Amino acid sequence: MSIWDIDHLPSSLKDLVDVIGLAATQKLVSVYGGLRIIVPVKIPETHPLAELLGLETARKLSEHYALERIDLPNAKAAVQAVRDQKMQEEHRAGVSARKLAFQYRLTERRVWEILAGIKVDDRQTDMFSES
Repeated sequence: MSIWDIDHLPSSLKDLVDVIGLAATQKLVSVYGGLRIIVPVKIPETHPLAELLGLETARKLSEHYALERIDLPNAKAAVQAVRDQKMQEEHRAGVSARKLAFQYRLTERRVWEILAGIKVDDRQTDMFSES
């Protein structure tokens, strides 16, 4: 199973997936997520993007985005969607909410919210929430 649910990706990451593929986009976001990168016109073998993605993939990125500033989202919603789906599958298979809370480092209350399909509004933080 992918660490991302593609349906929950922002359009900028969906565009990146179309250009360099899902695995390479995940690598890029795992290192640079939440940051702005500037894609160079030419990428030598020793460039950090080439070392991270492989030279061929880094050059695909450069061909499409040369000299562009890309704000890379952290893909939090896509990661959480996969986590939540996995938790629901495990719960259906008999894993208790308490065990899921321990396994995923969440409160039992948050686990029950996830199992019930309740979405949390990320625009306002809750200082007591662990999700």
